[in-house]
Amino acid sequence: MEKGHRLSRATRTRSARGRIIGAKVGIISVVPYAVLLAIYGVILFLQPKLFSLDWLGLKTNDAMALILVSIGQTVVMIQGGIDLSVGGIVCVTNSIAALYMPGSLTGILLMSLSVLILGTAIGLLNGVVIARTRLQPFIITLASWSIWGGVALSILPIDGGEPPKDFINGLLARPMGISLSLFAILALILVWLYVKKTRFGVSVYAVGSSEKAANLNGIGVGRTKLQVYALSGFLAASAGLFRTAQVASGSPLAGNSFIMTSIVAAVIGGTSLSGGKGGIVGTIAGAFILKLIADMLVFLGVSTYWSTLCQGSLLIFAVVMSSVAEMAKRKGFEL
Repeated sequence: MEKGHRLSRATRTRSARGRIIGAKVGIISVVPYAVLLAIYGVILFLQPKLFSLDWLGLKTNDAMALILVSIGQTVVMIQGGIDLSVGGIVCVTNSIAALYMPGSLTGILLMSLSVLILGTAIGLLNGVVIARTRLQPFIITLASWSIWGGVALSILPIDGGEPPKDFINGLLARPMGISLSLFAILALILVWLYVKKTRFGVSVYAVGSSEKAANLNGIGVGRTKLQVYALSGFLAASAGLFRTAQVASGSPLAGNSFIMTSIVAAVIGGTSLSGGKGGIVGTIAGAFILKLIADMLVFLGVSTYWSTLCQGSLLIFAVVMSSVAEMAKRKGFEL
C-alpha cells in the first residue's frame, strides 16, 4: 500500500515537472513573435508617427521577396534538407524579368508564367538529383546556385533592365489602401494551415523526422523531396518577380543575399536545422525581424553595418533555443 502511494506520488511529480517544462517550451515557441513585437515597440517609441498603413505597406513590400524565399526554404528544412540554389534562382529570374518583360498585359502574364515554370523546373531538377544520387543537399544546391548565378551573369552582366510600369504597378498595388503584399502574406498563411494537414504536409514532417520510418510507413521519400524542392524553386522565382517590380530593375547578383537570410529567418522562426519541426508563420515573423533590425538601428543612431552582427546573434540565440527544445523533447516532453 505504501509502495503504491510512493509510486503514485512519483507519477504526480513527473507529471507536474512535465507541465513546467512544457510551459517553458511553450515560451520558447513564442520567442520570435516576442522579439518582433519588442523591435517594433522600440521603433514606435522612437518614431510614433510610423504607426500607419502606409508604413506597414512599405515594410511588407520590403520583406515580401525575403518572405517568399524563406517559406520555400522552411519547407525544405522541415523535410530535412537545405536549398542554397534559391540565390541563383532569384538572380536568373530577376535578370530575365527585368530585361525581357514585354509591355502588353498578355506578354506580362506569359513572361511571369514562364519565369515561374523555370524556377519550378530548377527546383525539381535539384530534387531529382538529390533523391536519385542521395548526395548531400548542401552540395547539390550549392552547385545549382553557382550554375544559375553564372547564367544570370551571362544574361545581364551588370545591373539594368526596365520592366514595364503595368507590371510594377500590378505587384505593388494597394487595393482599399492596403498593400497587396499584406493580402498575399495572409493568403500564404491560410494555405499553409491547410496544406500542413494534407498528405503532402504530413509527408514533409515525417520525412524530416525520419526518412527510414517514413519509408516504412509507405510515404514516398523521393517524391516528397521532388515536391519540396520544386515548391522552393517556385517561391524563389516568385521572389525574383517581386524583386523586379520592387526595384524596377534587374541584377545578376540580386539573389545572393537571400541564401543566408532565408535560413536565418526560418531558424529564428522556430524551424529545426535537423528537420521535422517548424512552420511558415514563425518564418514570416523571422523575416520581418531581419528587415526591422536595420530600421531600429537607424532610429537609434547606430550604423546599419551592425545589422549583420545582430542577425548573427539572433541566429545563435535561435539555435540555442532550438537545442533546448530538442533536449526537452528527448526527455519525453512534447513541444
